[in-house]
Amino acid sequence: MDGLLRGAEGRRLGASDWRGLLLPHAGYMYSGRVAAAGISAVEWPDRAILLGPNHRGRGSAAALSPAGAWATPLGDVSLDRDLATALLAACPDLTEDEEAHEEEHSLEVLLPFLQAVRPALKIAALSIGEPSLALSLSVGRAVAHVVTAAESAGTRVALVVSSDLNHYLARAANRKKDDRALEALLAGDPEELFTRVLSKERITMCGILPATALLEALRLLGAGPGRVLARGDSADAGAGEDRVVGYASVLWENREVS
Repeated sequence: MDGLLRGAEGRRLGASDWRGLLLPHAGYMYSGRVAAAGISAVEWPDRAILLGPNHRGRGSAAALSPAGAWATPLGDVSLDRDLATALLAACPDLTEDEEAHEEEHSLEVLLPFLQAVRPALKIAALSIGEPSLALSLSVGRAVAHVVTAAESAGTRVALVVSSDLNHYLARAANRKKDDRALEALLAGDPEELFTRVLSKERITMCGILPATALLEALRLLGAGPGRVLARGDSADAGAGEDRVVGYASVLWENREVS
């Protein structure tokens, strides 16, 4: 973690100057540099909502971890009970379900980075596994409601989505798919992202469901446009170029930030 984060040091936005991040979740040798670029670009508040995919399809369609903490080699990350309770109250489609998280890596991979930059961080951990636009939008609306209420009470809440980009095409073709996914992400329209990735162009972006929820939340929160902080693919780490996975870190600032 220290080496990756040192390599990404630079100007940071204050904790009140940004709204959301999309970060990759592959093995650190593959996507660690890209993830570190996003995590190092901002100052972190003490609370965050983490949204990830459900790769295995186990458990509830929209699942909030009921655990008290998640353990990593760097220690425990506490789960924020107040955030979890507020999310459950705001979203009837969301349930507490540990099964959806038991064998899911997408959020776990990010935790050591977050522990390194904000040891006191408390999280709500949420996965979405059903390819339903209505479900993703429902979760996004609930997230926006909870963030607004928390900030009205004086506490900042970061939003983080865990997602890789297109999977398993030759490098040049994969890059084109990544370009189209990023174009939709930066445009900020959750419905366009959802339909482009899943049906129009069949882009194999594993975190499309939580990313759709994030765009809906950002829309309601009045976030500014997104920008790509770093990108790459698995071939950057020496893997073959005939079957790559794409990665990007994308940051959304507050509207008032120039």
